[in-house]
Amino acid sequence: MAKAGRRPKPTALKILEGTDHGPRKVEPSLPAGVPPMPERLKVDQVAAAQWHELAGILTRMGVLTLADGEALATLCEVHSAEQSCLLQLRAGGAVMHTDLGGVKPNPAGPMYRSLVAQKASLLSEFGLTPSSRTKLATQVEVKKDELEEFFTAHG
Repeated sequence: MAKAGRRPKPTALKILEGTDHGPRKVEPSLPAGVPPMPERLKVDQVAAAQWHELAGILTRMGVLTLADGEALATLCEVHSAEQSCLLQLRAGGAVMHTDLGGVKPNPAGPMYRSLVAQKASLLSEFGLTPSSRTKLATQVEVKKDELEEFFTAHG
């Protein structure tokens, strides 16, 4: 079950921002690197291609760790399912004709919208949306400010 409210801010970011006061829990440090691709992705060409593409991007961004394999795999599976639904929608159209001569919405439509929402959420978790990248950029800027403070205090 999901918790209500904002996600907790990482302790390292609180320290850099100067907003961490008092005793704190420190999150475990995770080794950077590309986790092994789960076997289940290897049978899905779309998901496997997405894995390789995103692993490269996330590595260059410096945000991928060896512990992120399952989350990245889920993102790749959602991407594959989303693409499949999109192909079904394009082939069949937004509506389908029933046996009785009526029309009904293509069931791939709501499924596609749901998958797009899931994908957007997962992309945000990895800093792969414009708004989520601004949060990553803020962390980098905070580190520069801390370095400036150090040299100012000790220079």
